[in-house]
Amino acid sequence: MKVLIVGFVLIIAVFTLPGFGQGVDIQDVGTISGSLQSDIQTYTQDTLIGAPEVPERILSNTFFNLLFTRGKFTAGIRFESYQGPLLGIDPRYGTSGNGTGLGIPYRFAKYADDNFEVTAGNFYEQFGSGMILRTYEERNLGFDNSIDGLRLRFMPVDGMKITGFIGRQRSFWELSNGLMRGGDLSIDLKEMCDSLLPELMQLSLGASVVSRFQADDQDLLKIPTNVLAWSTRASFMYADFSLELEYAYKVNDPSATNALSYNNGNALYVNASFSGTGYGINFAAKRIDNMDFRSDRTATGFAQQVNYLPSLTKQHTWRLITLYPYATQPIGEFGMQGDVTVTLPKGAGLGNDETLISLNASVIHAMDTTRTGTYTYDVAFWWADRTYYRDVNVEITRKFGKDFKMTLAYINVQYDQDVIERRASPNESVFGVITANFACLELWFKTAKNQSLRTEFQFMSAASQPGAKLALQNGDWVLALAEYSISPHWYFTVFDEYNYGNHDEKLQAHYPNVAVAYNAGALRVQGGYGRVRGGILCVGGICRPVPASNGASLNVTYTF
Repeated sequence: MKVLIVGFVLIIAVFTLPGFGQGVDIQDVGTISGSLQSDIQTYTQDTLIGAPEVPERILSNTFFNLLFTRGKFTAGIRFESYQGPLLGIDPRYGTSGNGTGLGIPYRFAKYADDNFEVTAGNFYEQFGSGMILRTYEERNLGFDNSIDGLRLRFMPVDGMKITGFIGRQRSFWELSNGLMRGGDLSIDLKEMCDSLLPELMQLSLGASVVSRFQADDQDLLKIPTNVLAWSTRASFMYADFSLELEYAYKVNDPSATNALSYNNGNALYVNASFSGTGYGINFAAKRIDNMDFRSDRTATGFAQQVNYLPSLTKQHTWRLITLYPYATQPIGEFGMQGDVTVTLPKGAGLGNDETLISLNASVIHAMDTTRTGTYTYDVAFWWADRTYYRDVNVEITRKFGKDFKMTLAYINVQYDQDVIERRASPNESVFGVITANFACLELWFKTAKNQSLRTEFQFMSAASQPGAKLALQNGDWVLALAEYSISPHWYFTVFDEYNYGNHDEKLQAHYPNVAVAYNAGALRVQGGYGRVRGGILCVGGICRPVPASNGASLNVTYTF
């Protein structure tokens, strides 16, 4: 860690030394910027809600970014501290590497001009929609799959971009056993030659390839040492219509996550949308078969994921229904989603303010497979009867002048808990399918200048299949929330979730929470106390379990 810090300081020093180039005045040294995020949580054992005992009592995650920019040159580092990791974050962040949970796992230097870019060190990259490569950071999930290596990017002409990289992926405080290589070609025909296409038409094309090399270190099976994945894509727009297509393919890759399957993998993604005056329509579909891709074939969970597969389900933010979110199944699924948004104009029989109506529906099915051998199977193009997830929802938002706004929401979800939460083997039913009906009324009032009150009243009924095993938190819920804002500095929130319909009367518990937040420019500080129910936290179809907890929290963010 000390070597990295010294190296970063030396880089800045070289670029600021008098006599470098033509010499620089102190005003021309460059720009230093950064950010801080610290999340601290106390834990108290609470057997009623399943909150475990935490020996340390206080856990924390902290991130500090430092960025230096001068002209075409940029360098940065990120310090991370897990003392120890918050519950639900992989404990290997606190125990791997040197075992302290402290270090600088991210550092880079980049030079970029109009036609060329080179990055040495850590970087994030995405090819197309990410079906064969997407590296990114999502701290709320404890997810970071950056690549440590070299990336080159060429822009020989307007509208053309060529990217190539080589490196190893982050694995907590270490690097993956697999060596990753890849390249991407992206072409925007409209930007390359404006006269080539009609005035209202745009067309972009792309192709990508990514491979992993990892030695075969076991004797039972003959494991491929080089695993290749490739994809092609097209994006078409004409006036108010747009269409995106992408197809990805991966050669056989027996791994810990696909039960050592020797089947090749493939994925197809289609997204079409059309917008007109006062309305918009979107439809998307995907077919995924054996597309889990890791930089280490032995990795499981979040560790060392190379690609990203779109979830095609609405990411709900209402608190109660987030108990049943969807997690993408990379081994195989067929999904579709449709959205219709309508804006009723002023004077359309509903007064002098606009009304926004949003309709959404999605369904995810299992793939229709037939086992043909210990490590192989046949798969049909269309889906099987088993439904992993289904969601039908409507949301209506209505303004009444400048001082009052109301939102009504209804959601119906069918949730296969065994598959989504990995609670049973593929052909086994233990917790079964949960059917949830959710309704919410949100009211917003402007109470004074720069002051407002927002309230939420949520209800959710949740029914399990007869004879199914029940999770600790089950059955029906209600929630009431009030948030008072004094802009731009203060926010006060209080809410209570009540699991009044739990099948075990002793577990019909309240989950009260209070929080206060203070904003001052680039600084935000939030503190709170309360019970937090256990469940699944999802961001973009990537999910992690969140254990129940009881305690105080402090969150600090600052940018400079």
